Amino acid sequence: MDSAFVSENGYLDLLHSDIDPLHLYTLLDPKSSGNEEGDFSADPEVDACNYEQLNNMDFLCTMENGENGDELYLCSNTIEAYARIAELAEYVLKDQQEKQVEDTFAGNLILEEMAAENTEKFTDIKMQKCHKRTFLGSAESCSDASEPKYKKIVEVPAVSAENGSFLAMPLNSHPASSTSLTNQHMSFSVPATNALERSFVIPGSAAPLIPECLPVGMKGSQENTGFADPPQQILNFVLGNGTSDVIIYPVMTSSMETLMSPSFPVSLCGLELFKEVRVPIIPSEEPFKRPKPVEAFCTSLMDYFRDVCKSVAMEREVPLDHLFIDGTLVQSQTETKTGKNSVKAVEKELVTCSLQGKEKAALKRSQIFQISGGKETKVIVVLGKAGMGKSILAQKICQDWSNGEFSQFEFVFWFDCKQISLSEKQYSLKDLLLEFFVKPQKGSKEIFEYILQNPAKVLLIFDGFEGLHDHENLPRCSARQPEKDLCSIKELLSGLIQKKILNGCTLLLTARPKDKVYQYVSKVDKTIEIVGFSPQQRELYITKYFEGLSYCDNALKLIKECEYLFSHCYNPIMCRFVCFVCETVLEMGDKSLPSTLTTVFLKLAQQKITPMQTDVTATQNQENLATLARIAWYLGEKHQSAMKSCLPSKEVKEFALKYGFFLPFAFPRHSDSEEEEFGSTFSDFVIQNFLGALHLMLAEEIKDKSLTKYLSFPSKKKKPYNWLDLVPRFLAGLSFLQDDPYFCSLSNKDVKQSTKKQKTLLKYIRKLQINELCPERLLELLHCIYETQSIYLLQHVALRLKPDLSFLDVVLTPPDVHVLHSILKTSRKEFFLDLRNSSIDMQGLKDLVGLKNVASFRASLSDTVRLWKSLEQTKDYELLRASTEKFVLDPFKAKTMKDVSDLSDLVEMQEKMINCVQDASGCSSYEIPAIKNLRKLEFALGPACGLQGFLKLVEILAAFPSLQHLDLDALSENGIGDEGAKSLSEVFPTLTSLETLNLSQNKITDVGAEKLATALPSLSSLKTLSLYNNSICDFGAENLAKVLPAMASLRVLDVQYNKITGVGAQQLTDSLRKCPHIKNLVMWNPTIPYGVLEHLQQLDSRISV
Repeated sequence: MDSAFVSENGYLDLLHSDIDPLHLYTLLDPKSSGNEEGDFSADPEVDACNYEQLNNMDFLCTMENGENGDELYLCSNTIEAYARIAELAEYVLKDQQEKQVEDTFAGNLILEEMAAENTEKFTDIKMQKCHKRTFLGSAESCSDASEPKYKKIVEVPAVSAENGSFLAMPLNSHPASSTSLTNQHMSFSVPATNALERSFVIPGSAAPLIPECLPVGMKGSQENTGFADPPQQILNFVLGNGTSDVIIYPVMTSSMETLMSPSFPVSLCGLELFKEVRVPIIPSEEPFKRPKPVEAFCTSLMDYFRDVCKSVAMEREVPLDHLFIDGTLVQSQTETKTGKNSVKAVEKELVTCSLQGKEKAALKRSQIFQISGGKETKVIVVLGKAGMGKSILAQKICQDWSNGEFSQFEFVFWFDCKQISLSEKQYSLKDLLLEFFVKPQKGSKEIFEYILQNPAKVLLIFDGFEGLHDHENLPRCSARQPEKDLCSIKELLSGLIQKKILNGCTLLLTARPKDKVYQYVSKVDKTIEIVGFSPQQRELYITKYFEGLSYCDNALKLIKECEYLFSHCYNPIMCRFVCFVCETVLEMGDKSLPSTLTTVFLKLAQQKITPMQTDVTATQNQENLATLARIAWYLGEKHQSAMKSCLPSKEVKEFALKYGFFLPFAFPRHSDSEEEEFGSTFSDFVIQNFLGALHLMLAEEIKDKSLTKYLSFPSKKKKPYNWLDLVPRFLAGLSFLQDDPYFCSLSNKDVKQSTKKQKTLLKYIRKLQINELCPERLLELLHCIYETQSIYLLQHVALRLKPDLSFLDVVLTPPDVHVLHSILKTSRKEFFLDLRNSSIDMQGLKDLVGLKNVASFRASLSDTVRLWKSLEQTKDYELLRASTEKFVLDPFKAKTMKDVSDLSDLVEMQEKMINCVQDASGCSSYEIPAIKNLRKLEFALGPACGLQGFLKLVEILAAFPSLQHLDLDALSENGIGDEGAKSLSEVFPTLTSLETLNLSQNKITDVGAEKLATALPSLSSLKTLSLYNNSICDFGAENLAKVLPAMASLRVLDVQYNKITGVGAQQLTDSLRKCPHIKNLVMWNPTIPYGVLEHLQQLDSRISV
């Protein structure tokens, strides 16, 4: 029965009918309309205006209640339903005397204020009380009538859309005197994209409702996200013979409109208690167009980056597209490294992982900006060592954007931090965006306002973030109007990071891993690491570099033959320098490359400055080079690569620019009338490192004894002394090259001075406690020794290495692996290598494992299995067998599902290995020693996937015949429960060597305890059983007590913190008397009375609490 068709006396008829009153009440309840199910809510704080969850909204209708109108009453029983109907019937009797009805609704006043002032957001409107109606002409006010107090929640079921769905408007359930609509007041909100006229169709009405008034406060048809308060549009439409006000808000998307529910009651004085309002969507006829100045500026900005980014700055001009190769991008995780003080506690480092782990986390360039989140500023950090291609990546992103990619951004700005940090001027945000790159021809104010209103369409790239901050923290942005006031560059960046400026934009910061970028950026949305070129990518780069030259194939072959240099080619910048030197060597007719980095850069420098020079210019060049070397060192001490002031002389400036040691740049001007300022920056960070080391070798003021502090190798892990981290390697190499012709051509200094520094270096290394160095410092020392190419030093270090070398969680790059391999090969000692989570590549792992004096090794399971599969495919059965015999697995801790899967793969690999080894040696059976010798296995997956992972682990437990310790106790609780306990008990007969079983904190109940107890006697070697902190009760204790005498090997049983009472405790104690072999029973439970436990302890001293 529809309440819309009840006659004038219909309510009295219903009251006297046999219909269940609860069913009657549902007729008056808007929640029963349509297909929606309504749930009453007693929560007065229900938010009814969340437009993102319209289908789950509740609509709060309040009936005023004298003293406390904020209380909530629900018609939840028959008595209340009858009372409600009686109230309605009384209203009907009064309405029969008066035909005119006036509905006083406080929410309408609120709407009028909002439309006039437009100062408060729609979602902040508080719920207003719906005042009781007053019937005109009645001698008695409705408030005098006795009426129950009700307040109920009514749901808004649907959303208006063009596909035919509709918003079901709940109307207040006050009755009226007739079925005709005399005056209806409806207040609701409709998003709008334009000021076009809309028609509101109410089912059952003959004609649509036509808006009568013009829009208010609408500017254009595009969503304006820059305003704090969206513009509103008020439409008055006729409903019957009355009017209603509609507030229309901007649309959330350009393709559909969402009809938002009001946060206040809707009152309709009529008999139709539930209306359906259909709002047809009228799509915009014209697509949105940006203002002309904005369009022109965007076009100019794209043209600028298209021109600037088209080539790579190197020895010869090369198109970026020709030489660019995507290095491997990995989305990385960071972890906080705690320290003794609060400053160290905030330091974060990249989480290291296996090579397979990095490959699975690899990203494409197009995925860099894929971040889910709100409308606040998004911060992306790209980390990579010097020369790994961070700047080239930023350049490529700008080029891609200028060619139509990354279309979510309308504006892209790319800043070189080492350059802009030098400026002492103050800039506004407008200056930063509109003065550094392209200056708008006109409409700069309109362009800036558009940027402020659309921050989500702005990408800001700050390349070389380490060049912007110094030893202190970034200064906080203290400007009152940070987007307009003048600030320093550092304050502007600080304001962007702190989301005080242009909140909603995207920030891309590039930095080196060791720089404390996380100390200055509180929240990072995405961390990406550039890990360099794979061997295949190195070959591709070299092939592209020499493309079109007659000696292209010879160049690739020559570089690959020099394994040390080829390993350094994983770094794109190093690869470029190696290619340049190789090109020079081949053009000169030589057939060999330099063997070290130091000799590579000596030849590079010599090749730049010696062609066609006379004796006079040679001496002048040597002096100029020494001056540049001094500048490189002193800038490096200040953690800088650029300088604002002019070079010491015109000759030095011309020399630096001519031979590519320096690159010029200009500072932005506030106005065209200002004089343009210029600065200079080293063309490459590696070049600055080499020149800095050259200065330490050539400078007379650097004494021999002070030289060692620049080669500091502290035994404890701490920050390196020098920001120029390659200086120690170049310094060691240069000190042993005093007779090299290239070195002599760069310096006119006395050779004896270099010899003294060489002796100082030798003396220092002899005194080093090499076996106490941490892995990072040890690797740095090995690089320095390798650069000297001194056989004496190589043997000296190799003899003093400790036999157990752990590189756990230390990233091993291809050059690291090469120098480590070279040193180990010269030693006669046997070594154990721990290479877990070192990201070592397949070739490096194969080389180290293949060394005869590497007796055993440990690496990530996934990488090891992959190596074995590779050896199997190449049929290198000899190395396959040798590597399996050297591999160590014990102890193993499974912390993720991947660890369990890797362990399962290892067991499967053993089955395949039988056939392989049979072919090689004729053996009919074979066991991988690592599987055979595994003694301790820890399982710590946590509650999320603990049971799933454990069930998979149980399937392979029988493959470990020597397993002695199975530990399932984790801080986060694995929660294997009764199902896991049952599965484990089924494999007990195969675990003949198991001595310790820890099942603590796993939510095992009596059911699981019973299954365990049945199978426990089959564990013939079990000595310790822990069931600490489970949910075992007396029944479980009884089952355990029954089997204790049969467990002859058991020595310790721990059942603390379960739910055992005095009854179960007594049963365990009685059983203990029959078990003289048990030494300790730990039985304290909060459910055992203390007196009982104390009494049992007195009976048997083996019981402990």
